[in-house]
Amino acid sequence: MKQFLLIGIVALILFVGGGWVLTRQRASAPTSTDTMPHMPMDARPVQSHRSYEVLSSAGQQTYVPKTPSVYTFSVMDDQGNTLKDFATVHEKIMHVIVVRTDLAEFQHVHPAFNEETGAFTLTNLVFPSDGPYRIFADFTPSQGQKGPDGMPLGVTISEDITVGDQSTYAPQPLAKDVRQKTVGGYTVQLAATPASVRAQVSTTLSFALTRRGTLVKNLEPYLGALGHTVVLREGDLEFLHTHALNEDAATQTGTVDFAVTFPRDGMYKVFSQFQHAGKVLTTDFVVSVARGAATSTEAPADHQMMGH
Repeated sequence: MKQFLLIGIVALILFVGGGWVLTRQRASAPTSTDTMPHMPMDARPVQSHRSYEVLSSAGQQTYVPKTPSVYTFSVMDDQGNTLKDFATVHEKIMHVIVVRTDLAEFQHVHPAFNEETGAFTLTNLVFPSDGPYRIFADFTPSQGQKGPDGMPLGVTISEDITVGDQSTYAPQPLAKDVRQKTVGGYTVQLAATPASVRAQVSTTLSFALTRRGTLVKNLEPYLGALGHTVVLREGDLEFLHTHALNEDAATQTGTVDFAVTFPRDGMYKVFSQFQHAGKVLTTDFVVSVARGAATSTEAPADHQMMGH
Protein backbone atom coordinates (compact mmCIF):
# COMPACT_ATOMS: atom_id res chain seq x y z
CA MET A 1 0.00 0.00 0.00
CA LYS A 2 2.86 2.36 0.88
CA GLN A 3 4.48 1.56 -2.48
CA PHE A 4 1.33 2.49 -4.39
CA LEU A 5 0.99 5.70 -2.34
CA LEU A 6 4.63 6.61 -3.06
CA ILE A 7 4.18 5.99 -6.80
CA GLY A 8 1.06 8.16 -6.79
CA ILE A 9 2.86 11.03 -5.04
CA VAL A 10 5.78 10.84 -7.51
CA ALA A 11 3.40 10.80 -10.48
CA LEU A 12 1.55 13.82 -9.12
CA ILE A 13 4.82 15.70 -8.65
CA LEU A 14 5.93 14.86 -12.20
CA PHE A 15 2.58 15.92 -13.64
CA VAL A 16 2.50 19.24 -11.77
CA GLY A 17 6.19 19.86 -12.41
CA GLY A 18 5.85 19.10 -16.09
CA GLY A 19 2.92 21.47 -16.40
CA TRP A 20 4.87 24.21 -14.63
CA VAL A 21 7.85 23.75 -16.93
CA LEU A 22 5.59 23.91 -20.02
CA THR A 23 3.95 27.08 -18.75
CA ARG A 24 7.30 28.65 -18.09
CA GLN A 25 8.47 27.83 -21.62
CA ARG A 26 5.41 29.54 -23.09
CA ALA A 27 5.79 32.54 -20.82
CA SER A 28 9.47 32.93 -21.60
CA ALA A 29 9.07 32.65 -25.39
CA PRO A 30 11.00 35.43 -27.15
CA THR A 31 9.03 38.59 -27.87
CA SER A 32 11.76 40.66 -29.54
CA THR A 33 10.92 41.73 -33.10
CA ASP A 34 14.34 40.36 -34.11
CA THR A 35 13.61 36.83 -32.93
CA MET A 36 9.83 36.52 -33.02
CA PRO A 37 8.69 33.95 -35.63
CA HIS A 38 7.43 35.81 -38.69
CA MET A 39 3.91 35.56 -40.03
CA PRO A 40 3.54 33.83 -43.40
CA MET A 41 3.49 35.98 -46.53
CA ASP A 42 3.00 33.42 -49.29
CA ALA A 43 6.80 33.03 -49.47
CA ARG A 44 7.31 36.56 -50.82
CA PRO A 45 9.63 38.47 -48.47
CA VAL A 46 9.67 42.25 -48.21
CA GLN A 47 12.58 44.47 -49.12
CA SER A 48 13.24 45.67 -45.58
CA HIS A 49 13.50 42.07 -44.32
CA ARG A 50 10.80 42.64 -41.72
CA SER A 51 7.65 40.60 -42.20
CA TYR A 52 4.40 42.28 -43.10
CA GLU A 53 1.31 40.82 -44.68
CA VAL A 54 -1.95 41.94 -46.24
CA LEU A 55 -5.19 41.34 -44.37
CA SER A 56 -7.97 42.10 -46.84
CA SER A 57 -11.65 41.76 -47.61
CA ALA A 58 -10.99 39.68 -50.73
CA GLY A 59 -12.08 36.40 -49.15
CA GLN A 60 -15.56 37.74 -48.47
CA GLN A 61 -16.17 39.20 -51.93
CA THR A 62 -16.83 38.11 -55.47
CA TYR A 63 -15.16 40.24 -58.12
CA VAL A 64 -16.81 40.69 -61.50
CA PRO A 65 -14.91 42.23 -64.42
CA LYS A 66 -15.83 45.71 -65.66
CA THR A 67 -17.81 46.33 -62.46
CA PRO A 68 -16.73 48.79 -59.75
CA SER A 69 -15.66 46.86 -56.66
CA VAL A 70 -14.59 47.66 -53.11
CA TYR A 71 -11.24 46.35 -51.93
CA THR A 72 -10.27 46.99 -48.30
CA PHE A 73 -7.03 45.92 -46.66
CA SER A 74 -4.75 46.52 -43.69
CA VAL A 75 -1.03 45.94 -43.25
CA MET A 76 -0.16 43.58 -40.39
CA ASP A 77 3.28 43.38 -38.83
CA ASP A 78 5.09 40.26 -37.67
CA GLN A 79 3.38 40.36 -34.26
CA GLY A 80 -0.17 40.71 -35.53
CA ASN A 81 -0.44 44.45 -35.04
CA THR A 82 -2.09 46.72 -37.60
CA LEU A 83 0.42 49.17 -39.06
CA LYS A 84 -0.91 52.73 -38.91
CA ASP A 85 2.17 54.92 -39.20
CA PHE A 86 3.27 55.43 -42.80
CA ALA A 87 5.71 57.84 -44.40
CA THR A 88 4.57 59.93 -47.35
CA VAL A 89 6.55 58.87 -50.41
CA HIS A 90 5.90 60.59 -53.73
CA GLU A 91 2.86 62.37 -52.33
CA LYS A 92 1.11 59.21 -51.07
CA ILE A 93 1.43 56.89 -48.10
CA MET A 94 0.28 53.89 -50.15
CA HIS A 95 0.79 52.98 -53.79
CA VAL A 96 -1.28 50.03 -55.01
CA ILE A 97 -0.33 48.20 -58.18
CA VAL A 98 -2.90 45.84 -59.71
CA VAL A 99 -1.81 43.46 -62.48
CA ARG A 100 -3.28 40.44 -64.15
CA THR A 101 -0.78 37.66 -63.64
CA ASP A 102 -0.01 37.39 -67.37
CA LEU A 103 0.88 41.13 -67.20
CA ALA A 104 -1.77 42.03 -69.78
CA GLU A 105 -3.50 44.46 -67.37
CA PHE A 106 -1.94 47.16 -65.15
CA GLN A 107 -3.24 49.81 -62.74
CA HIS A 108 -1.50 52.20 -60.33
CA VAL A 109 -4.05 53.48 -57.81
CA HIS A 110 -4.17 55.09 -54.36
CA PRO A 111 -6.64 54.06 -51.66
CA ALA A 112 -8.29 56.15 -48.96
CA PHE A 113 -6.88 55.64 -45.45
CA ASN A 114 -8.66 55.40 -42.11
CA GLU A 115 -6.15 56.61 -39.52
CA GLU A 116 -8.09 55.13 -36.60
CA THR A 117 -8.39 51.59 -37.94
CA GLY A 118 -5.40 51.48 -40.29
CA ALA A 119 -7.65 50.28 -43.12
CA PHE A 120 -7.06 51.26 -46.75
CA THR A 121 -10.04 51.22 -49.13
CA LEU A 122 -10.38 51.33 -52.89
CA THR A 123 -14.05 52.07 -53.50
CA ASN A 124 -14.05 52.00 -57.29
CA LEU A 125 -11.61 49.27 -58.31
CA VAL A 126 -12.49 47.96 -61.77
CA PHE A 127 -10.92 44.79 -63.12
CA PRO A 128 -11.06 44.93 -66.93
CA SER A 129 -11.28 41.18 -67.56
CA ASP A 130 -11.58 37.70 -66.05
CA GLY A 131 -8.53 36.03 -64.61
CA PRO A 132 -6.09 35.83 -61.71
CA TYR A 133 -4.71 39.13 -60.41
CA ARG A 134 -2.00 40.17 -58.00
CA ILE A 135 -2.46 43.29 -55.88
CA PHE A 136 0.76 44.89 -54.62
CA ALA A 137 0.82 47.26 -51.65
CA ASP A 138 3.89 49.51 -51.87
CA PHE A 139 4.57 51.62 -48.76
CA THR A 140 7.16 52.87 -46.26
CA PRO A 141 6.69 52.35 -42.51
CA SER A 142 7.66 55.55 -40.68
CA GLN A 143 9.28 53.59 -37.86
CA GLY A 144 10.58 50.72 -39.98
CA GLN A 145 14.12 49.72 -40.77
CA LYS A 146 16.37 52.39 -42.24
CA GLY A 147 18.92 52.28 -45.02
CA PRO A 148 22.53 53.48 -44.92
CA ASP A 149 21.32 57.03 -45.64
CA GLY A 150 19.09 56.99 -42.57
CA MET A 151 15.88 56.98 -44.59
CA PRO A 152 13.13 54.41 -43.89
CA LEU A 153 13.15 51.47 -46.28
CA GLY A 154 10.21 50.83 -48.57
CA VAL A 155 8.21 47.60 -48.39
CA THR A 156 6.20 45.76 -51.03
CA ILE A 157 3.77 42.98 -50.17
CA SER A 158 0.97 41.43 -52.19
CA GLU A 159 -1.94 39.04 -52.38
CA ASP A 160 -3.52 37.07 -55.23
CA ILE A 161 -7.23 37.21 -56.03
CA THR A 162 -9.44 35.78 -58.75
CA VAL A 163 -11.83 37.80 -60.86
CA GLY A 164 -14.80 36.52 -62.81
CA ASP A 165 -15.01 33.20 -64.63
CA GLN A 166 -11.63 31.48 -64.65
CA SER A 167 -12.75 29.06 -67.36
CA THR A 168 -12.80 31.95 -69.84
CA TYR A 169 -9.33 33.15 -68.92
CA ALA A 170 -6.58 32.51 -71.46
CA PRO A 171 -3.11 33.86 -70.50
CA GLN A 172 -1.70 36.17 -73.14
CA PRO A 173 1.94 35.73 -74.14
CA LEU A 174 4.23 38.71 -73.70
CA ALA A 175 4.86 40.80 -76.78
CA LYS A 176 8.25 40.94 -78.46
CA ASP A 177 11.10 43.03 -77.10
CA VAL A 178 10.50 46.14 -79.21
CA ARG A 179 11.88 49.58 -78.34
CA GLN A 180 9.40 51.97 -79.94
CA LYS A 181 5.63 52.30 -79.85
CA THR A 182 2.88 54.88 -80.11
CA VAL A 183 0.63 55.51 -77.11
CA GLY A 184 -2.12 58.11 -76.91
CA GLY A 185 -0.68 60.27 -79.69
CA TYR A 186 2.89 60.10 -78.34
CA THR A 187 5.78 58.14 -79.77
CA VAL A 188 7.83 56.57 -77.01
CA GLN A 189 11.29 55.15 -77.66
CA LEU A 190 13.14 53.04 -75.09
CA ALA A 191 16.93 52.73 -74.99
CA ALA A 192 18.97 50.69 -72.50
CA THR A 193 22.51 51.38 -71.30
CA PRO A 194 24.33 49.05 -71.62
CA ALA A 195 22.45 47.99 -74.73
CA SER A 196 22.67 44.30 -73.83
CA VAL A 197 20.61 44.02 -70.64
CA ARG A 198 21.94 41.51 -68.12
CA ALA A 199 20.84 40.45 -64.66
CA GLN A 200 22.63 41.90 -61.63
CA VAL A 201 24.09 44.69 -63.77
CA SER A 202 22.97 48.29 -63.22
CA THR A 203 20.99 49.38 -66.27
CA THR A 204 19.70 52.80 -67.29
CA LEU A 205 16.36 52.73 -69.08
CA SER A 206 15.89 55.94 -71.09
CA PHE A 207 12.49 56.98 -72.45
CA ALA A 208 12.30 59.59 -75.21
CA LEU A 209 8.80 60.99 -75.71
CA THR A 210 7.88 62.84 -78.88
CA ARG A 211 4.63 64.44 -79.99
CA ARG A 212 4.05 65.48 -83.60
CA GLY A 213 7.74 64.83 -84.24
CA THR A 214 9.01 67.06 -81.41
CA LEU A 215 10.61 65.93 -78.18
CA VAL A 216 8.42 66.60 -75.16
CA LYS A 217 10.47 68.77 -72.81
CA ASN A 218 7.70 70.03 -70.58
CA LEU A 219 6.52 66.94 -68.73
CA GLU A 220 4.63 67.69 -65.54
CA PRO A 221 5.53 66.07 -62.23
CA TYR A 222 3.29 63.09 -61.54
CA LEU A 223 3.17 62.10 -57.87
CA GLY A 224 6.26 64.16 -57.23
CA ALA A 225 8.37 62.70 -60.04
CA LEU A 226 8.86 63.15 -63.77
CA GLY A 227 8.14 59.46 -64.18
CA HIS A 228 7.31 56.24 -62.33
CA THR A 229 8.32 52.79 -63.51
CA VAL A 230 7.14 49.41 -62.24
CA VAL A 231 9.04 46.36 -63.48
CA LEU A 232 7.56 42.84 -63.23
CA ARG A 233 9.17 39.56 -64.20
CA GLU A 234 7.15 37.11 -66.27
CA GLY A 235 6.00 34.09 -64.27
CA ASP A 236 6.81 34.89 -60.65
CA LEU A 237 5.97 38.62 -60.94
CA GLU A 238 9.15 39.73 -59.20
CA PHE A 239 8.55 43.40 -58.46
CA LEU A 240 10.64 46.58 -58.76
CA HIS A 241 9.44 50.18 -58.42
CA THR A 242 11.72 53.03 -59.43
CA HIS A 243 11.46 56.75 -60.16
CA ALA A 244 13.02 59.07 -62.70
CA LEU A 245 16.65 60.02 -62.08
CA ASN A 246 16.20 63.51 -63.51
CA GLU A 247 13.58 65.12 -61.30
CA ASP A 248 14.13 68.78 -62.20
CA ALA A 249 11.13 69.82 -64.28
CA ALA A 250 12.95 73.00 -65.38
CA THR A 251 15.90 71.24 -67.05
CA GLN A 252 14.24 68.58 -69.17
CA THR A 253 15.92 67.17 -72.26
CA GLY A 254 13.03 65.14 -73.66
CA THR A 255 14.51 61.91 -72.27
CA VAL A 256 13.64 60.47 -68.84
CA ASP A 257 16.08 58.02 -67.25
CA PHE A 258 15.45 55.26 -64.71
CA ALA A 259 18.08 53.14 -62.94
CA VAL A 260 17.15 49.44 -62.73
CA THR A 261 19.05 46.35 -61.65
CA PHE A 262 17.20 43.29 -62.88
CA PRO A 263 17.61 40.58 -60.22
CA ARG A 264 17.47 37.56 -62.54
CA ASP A 265 17.41 36.65 -66.19
CA GLY A 266 14.08 36.32 -67.96
CA MET A 267 11.39 38.38 -69.64
CA TYR A 268 10.22 41.52 -67.87
CA LYS A 269 7.41 43.94 -68.54
CA VAL A 270 8.24 47.59 -67.85
CA PHE A 271 5.26 49.84 -67.07
CA SER A 272 6.12 53.56 -67.04
CA GLN A 273 3.92 56.57 -66.35
CA PHE A 274 4.41 60.22 -67.29
CA GLN A 275 2.17 63.28 -67.15
CA HIS A 276 1.78 65.83 -69.93
CA ALA A 277 -0.90 68.45 -70.54
CA GLY A 278 -2.76 67.23 -67.47
CA LYS A 279 -3.03 63.63 -68.65
CA VAL A 280 -1.20 60.55 -67.37
CA LEU A 281 0.42 58.49 -70.11
CA THR A 282 1.06 54.80 -69.35
CA THR A 283 3.51 52.90 -71.50
CA ASP A 284 4.63 49.28 -71.39
CA PHE A 285 7.64 47.57 -72.92
CA VAL A 286 8.93 44.02 -72.78
CA VAL A 287 12.62 43.71 -71.95
CA SER A 288 14.60 40.50 -72.34
CA VAL A 289 17.27 40.12 -69.65
CA ALA A 290 20.21 37.76 -70.11
CA ARG A 291 22.02 36.00 -67.31
CA GLY A 292 24.67 38.03 -65.54
CA ALA A 293 28.16 36.77 -64.83
CA ALA A 294 27.32 35.81 -61.24
CA THR A 295 23.62 35.12 -61.67
CA SER A 296 22.16 31.75 -60.77
CA THR A 297 18.75 30.50 -61.86
CA GLU A 298 17.44 31.11 -58.36
CA ALA A 299 17.67 34.48 -56.66
CA PRO A 300 18.56 34.66 -52.96
CA ALA A 301 15.47 34.56 -50.75
CA ASP A 302 15.94 38.10 -49.50
CA HIS A 303 16.05 39.57 -53.01
CA GLN A 304 12.86 38.11 -54.45
CA MET A 305 10.92 41.32 -54.00
CA MET A 306 12.06 44.89 -54.11
CA GLY A 307 10.32 48.20 -53.77
CA HIS A 308 11.17 51.83 -54.51
